[in-house]
Amino acid sequence: MKPAVRVLALVLLVAFVLPALAAACPLCRDAASNADQAGQNNVWRGMYWSILLMVGVPFMMVGAMIVAVRRARRRLEASLPRPPAPLSFPDTGVRL
Repeated sequence: MKPAVRVLALVLLVAFVLPALAAACPLCRDAASNADQAGQNNVWRGMYWSILLMVGVPFMMVGAMIVAVRRARRRLEASLPRPPAPLSFPDTGVRL
């Protein structure tokens, strides 16, 4: 196949695929379409949920990491032997 035909095929492929990818973004879809009011409400609802997801996921990841570290520390403390009770000498009040 000639290089010019390959380039033309690639350009046509990008020309057909790029609008579909841009329509996946709620803002691009809203700007590109002249949808009726019900369609626009769906776009805003999608934007609302996508913003909640983008904000919520990092907090959930940090929370899960904190829980994992706390569990690991508790397991480690439970597996370590307990230190012996401190010695005390009668009538002196001195503890070693």
